Amino acid sequence: MSFTSFQFIFVFLPVCYAGFLLCHRYGGWTWATHFLAAASLAFYGMFGLPLLLVLLGSISFNYVAGRAILAQEENRGAAKLMLMGAIGANLALLGYLKYTNFFIDVLNQLGGTSFGHHHLLLAIGVSFFTFIQIGYLIDAYNRQLLPASFSRYVVFAGFFPCVTAGPLVMQREIMEQLHERNDPAFDSRRLAIGLTMFGMGLFKKVVLADSIAPYADVLFNGVAAGGAVDPVGAWLGAGCYTLQLYFDFSGYSDMAIGLGYIFGIKLPLNFDSPFKATNISDFWRRWHITMTRFFTNYIYSGLAMKGMRSEASRRGALPRFALVAAIPAILTFFVAGLWHGAGWTFALYGLLHGVAIAVYLGWREFSPSRLPDPVAWFLTMSVVVTGLVIFRAADLATAGVILGNMWGLSFLGIVDGSVAAAGLDIGRALSFIILLGAIVLLLPNTQQILHRDWPSSDTKPAATEARAGLLAWRPAFSGAFAVGFGYAVALTSIGAGTGFLYYQF
Repeated sequence: MSFTSFQFIFVFLPVCYAGFLLCHRYGGWTWATHFLAAASLAFYGMFGLPLLLVLLGSISFNYVAGRAILAQEENRGAAKLMLMGAIGANLALLGYLKYTNFFIDVLNQLGGTSFGHHHLLLAIGVSFFTFIQIGYLIDAYNRQLLPASFSRYVVFAGFFPCVTAGPLVMQREIMEQLHERNDPAFDSRRLAIGLTMFGMGLFKKVVLADSIAPYADVLFNGVAAGGAVDPVGAWLGAGCYTLQLYFDFSGYSDMAIGLGYIFGIKLPLNFDSPFKATNISDFWRRWHITMTRFFTNYIYSGLAMKGMRSEASRRGALPRFALVAAIPAILTFFVAGLWHGAGWTFALYGLLHGVAIAVYLGWREFSPSRLPDPVAWFLTMSVVVTGLVIFRAADLATAGVILGNMWGLSFLGIVDGSVAAAGLDIGRALSFIILLGAIVLLLPNTQQILHRDWPSSDTKPAATEARAGLLAWRPAFSGAFAVGFGYAVALTSIGAGTGFLYYQF
């Protein structure tokens, strides 16, 4: 059941909210938390009983493992062994469900074998809830856990707004909100803000992302099927997919934050106007923020510390930079690429961004000059769009054809009609890119519009209010009319689009 379905909006959400309020009224936050845990499991169970068993088994195992690690207060060696074993079990489950057929393909290619694919469960959100819980285990080893009942842990690891596609939450930011609360469950302003945030995300997804999606699909599906493409068509299709993915994924994240806020739980931001970034490092501080935070905290920082302690790092500035910054960045993004999916395209996507980060860090470290902002922005977006072509392509050959046309312009035959013949309306695609590009570059984002209440768990930036201007949300007729109109347009658009893109990861 998707957030964009009528069943969710008009049945599950109202029933869930009513049950939450009733449980809070008669049993306080303890019973309200029990209800949210049960509702979250019920929501995930609607994708299929086998998937629910995978999630419930993962949650139960990690809850027990975390408590066992935490109990080894005097024996750090045993705690470390438990940690490594528990992480290994999580990665084994993830590897089996998500990467088995990829490994079979690699084995067949390298060894000349002909092993067939396995028919495996597509556990929606498995990468998200697995890595959320790996973070929990590491926090347990570092003795940074807050006390939690099983129900609180279920809400942390499987809360229905974020179990399928994030944000990647940390246990402390959720547990602190569930621990010894005495505020009311119902708050009319909180409900209004949450529904507004949800509505803006719904509009992003079903009106904007799904409207531009067909133009991206024409390019990528056509080339994957052996069709031709010209350079202009390649750029237009790549631009359409870049905007589709942003509005699709940021729309989901806004909906998740809005849903969490309705139930009194603030979730972290996942996007902060990433296309306004003027360097690739800043882009990743704005794009899929919680994933960047996770890999920075649990992989990059550890690799950087090991590099700093190595003997080679003392042999000069360049070796130190390579060991402390460049190599950790490349390895971290390589892992992040594979986290998205099993395929060489995801590995190459991660490597591209890892190398781009390393180049940027090297430029900042060793070059005294700084590029003008327009040039820096163009270079940043060139890397982003190039990476997303690889990310979206069915295989490396498809990516190679599209990128070859994007970056191999000969000034002759730039438009040969091949994409138009395949069904891409160049004029409409360009119009969508201009319109949606103006939205992401010129308008405030959702959290800036809602800055007065700030429905996320992140610290509110001091300068946000000035950036929202007249578009800042207010509890007035104008705000209610705008939200109502947006809902009306979005609800009439439901049914013609696709599922959330990140459900496949």
